[in-house]
Amino acid sequence: MTPTEFELGEMSRELKEVRHDLRNHRLILDATIDDVSRLHGSLSRLKTQIATGIAAVVIVSAVVAWIVEMVWN
Repeated sequence: MTPTEFELGEMSRELKEVRHDLRNHRLILDATIDDVSRLHGSLSRLKTQIATGIAAVVIVSAVVAWIVEMVWN
C-alpha cells in the first residue's frame, strides 16, 4: 500500500520539523561547548590567581618574620 499524497505531505512536513529541531539542538550544543570552554579558561585563570596570591602571602610572611627576627636579635 502506497501512502496518499496527504500522508506524504505530512511525512515531509514532519521530516522538515525534525531537521529544524536537529539544527536547533546543534546550535544549543555548540553554544554550550563554547560556554564550557570559556568557563574552563576562567577556572584556569582563577587557579593561577589563587596560587599567585598564596605564594605572595608566603613570601611576605617570610620577609616579615625575617625582619622581626633581625630586630629582636
